[in-house]
This record gives sequence, structure tokens and C-alpha cells, in this order.
Amino acid sequence: MTFRFPIECNICKYKSLIKVQAGYLEVGQVSIGCPNCGSLLKGELTQIPPNVNLKLENTTNILSEDLPEDVTIIPISTELPIPKQSTISIGPTDLTLNPYLALSETISYEIIAKFRDKYLDFAKFRDENIGYLENIIKLFQKEKYDLVINEAKKHFSKHIPILENEFEIKIENGYYIISEIFKFFILNVIPSGYEHNYTTSLLFRKTINNIQRDKTALKELKSDLNSYFDIKRGFIIAGELLVSFIKKTPSFVPVIALSYTGFDKIFNDEFGLTTFSFDDLKDSYKDAFELIARSSILFISFTNYSKQKDFNNFSSIPNCNSLEQYHSMSNGNKKEVISHYPYLVKYYRFLLDNQLRNAIGHVNTEYLIHEQIVRYYPYTNLRKQNIYKEKTLIDFAYHTYLLHLSVLDLVSFIGKWNYRIIK
Repeated sequence: MTFRFPIECNICKYKSLIKVQAGYLEVGQVSIGCPNCGSLLKGELTQIPPNVNLKLENTTNILSEDLPEDVTIIPISTELPIPKQSTISIGPTDLTLNPYLALSETISYEIIAKFRDKYLDFAKFRDENIGYLENIIKLFQKEKYDLVINEAKKHFSKHIPILENEFEIKIENGYYIISEIFKFFILNVIPSGYEHNYTTSLLFRKTINNIQRDKTALKELKSDLNSYFDIKRGFIIAGELLVSFIKKTPSFVPVIALSYTGFDKIFNDEFGLTTFSFDDLKDSYKDAFELIARSSILFISFTNYSKQKDFNNFSSIPNCNSLEQYHSMSNGNKKEVISHYPYLVKYYRFLLDNQLRNAIGHVNTEYLIHEQIVRYYPYTNLRKQNIYKEKTLIDFAYHTYLLHLSVLDLVSFIGKWNYRIIK
């Protein structure tokens, strides 16, 4: 069912027509640009058909008869089929239309139906339990490990059977328990191929799995690496980022759905995204990027140890002779070192886009709201400073999503590492 919202921009008085194909079970955040002046029109879309409501800042609702004949139509994005409280259905299954993204030729109805069921189960679990998880992280930060264990058992053991086991009151068990809860939260909504292809194949199999039986080495690595990467603090930051990501999943719905087409995609201007603005995303992107860049020293160290029995041995890698040197490098130079680790370079290749990160960090970006284009100026050389690159908003959102999945990998890695120490 299509809903029409005639509006007038309060900034330039331009009149346009928003078309929404509803409905969606959650309240959706909407961010679009005025077609005339480009001002940000941001608000909330409530979609429980037949009651669909759109409230936007910087706009005034007007009557349809006040629209010009050549009115500009703004679609909020077009369609993402998901089951709704609606009698309107499409395709071979009971699906109705959602406004965020045109996916009909990209994802089959069967895959969308799979995503639909997983997402709705996840959303219900999220709403019921995210507060408990957030509190467990605060208890961990305050070193109340007995309460971490008790609260985890109370709220999550029926979903995660391993939590029914007895746990000693140790920080190592706190790491492990929290990592298992996060994995249950997030891995239930993303495609199953992610954990196998990325977490297991590219990280664990080549790093921690190679030395997991060597408890002495695991303890020594934990002690030695803590001077380069504060493991507890990094774990807490990762947990806070993931809680924020889980809370923002209604806005991430389109990119989570697109991940069902594969994790190597770059999305160009055939896709639109109205659930985020650039400002909504860039802080999340920067925070996750910095954590992933800093924590890469853990995976480098484990790889060095598994190959050389010495975490500080970089073998024949040029321009890097020690962890201390790696730690002090810029992110760009770290990526050069990572390029000598075949499976790690596959993992990090689209996570660590240093040009984009540096442009965002130094405010060398423009966001073209109506076009949904992030334009960034990556070069500091005076002769190149006016050269820019572009990325669609949806591709930027997809990269932010992948960064948060890599934060989950980090949490899983630290949890498994500590579990192996005391097992």
C-alpha cells in the first residue's frame, strides 16, 4: 500500500511529495534531503498499516491540492519485502512492502523470507534482553565478576546452554561469558556464512587455534600484549560499540539484508538508503575503525607466535622488526605490514580504508544529501588536495556494518583466548 505525504521545506519553501510503501513492524528513522536546497529532512516513520505516520523536522505538511503539477516525488527508498501487519502481499510468500530499499532483483523472495524470520526473532530478543547485557558489561567494568556470572545465568542460560555450567569467579570467565552472549545476539540475525568464512577461516584457524593448547604461551601473550593493547579496556569499548550497534539495528536493516547476497559487495548508486544520514554513521564508523586498527596487533602477535614461536618475530617483513615498532605505526603503515599476512589481508582489506578514515577525521568530507553521496578528499599533498573520491551512503553504511561485525570477532577472540587459559 502506498502512502503520500505532501510537504513543504521550511528552509526554501519548496513543495514535494513523499511516497512511502508501508509497512514495517519497528519505528523507522528517516533521513532525506530537500530536492531543491539539500537541507536535511530528518524524522520518524511509524509503520503499522493502516496507520502510517511520517514526522519530519524542517517541513510542514500541506494539502495535495497545493502541490504543483510537476511535483518532485521523493521515494523513501522503495521496497524491502518483510512480513508486516498488512493484507497486501507480493511474491510466492506472504510478504508486504517496506520503504527502505529496492531489492527485488538482488535478493530472492526465499532469501528475504529467511532474513525476515531471523530478524524478527532477533528484534524481539533484543528488546527483551539488551538492558541485561548492557548492565552485565557495567558489572564487568567494575570487576564484579560474581555478579557478571549470576546475571548471565539468570537472563541468558535458557538461550545459551553453556552458561548453565559452573564458573569460577575470575575475569577470564567474564570475558568468555560476555563474548558468548554477544555471539548469540548478533550471529542469529546475520548470514551463517560470515562466522565460517571470516571469523573461523581467516582469524581463529590461523591464530588462536594454532596455539590454544599451549596455556603458558596464552598467558604470556596476554601479559606481554597488554602493554600494547589494553585488553580489558579494549574489550569494554568493543562491548559498548556492539550494544550501540544492536540498539541501532532498525536503521541497519537494509544493509543486514544486503549482506545475505555476500560479504564482498560494494553498493553503487542503484541503491538508496533513507534510514541513516552521514552524520548518524560517521562517529560509529570512526570508533569501530580505530578499535579494529589498534587491536590488529593481537592477531599479528598470535600469527608470529604460531609461525616462529616468538610473537615479536616479524621474520623478513620489511620496515617492521618488533611489536613496539608496529604499535607506533600509522594505520596506513600497519596495513602495509598486514599485507604480508595472506589471510589477514583478506580480512582487513575493506575494513581499514585509511583514506576514508583520515578524510572523515580531518573533516575533509562533503555529504551530498539528496544524491546520498559521501565525497572525500584523501590527499594531503598540495597538488592533490582538490582531488576527491566518492562513496554512496549505502556503501558507507555497509562498511560500518562490517566494522561492527569485526568488533564482534574481536570480542569472540578475546573470550576464546581467556577461556583457553583456564580450561
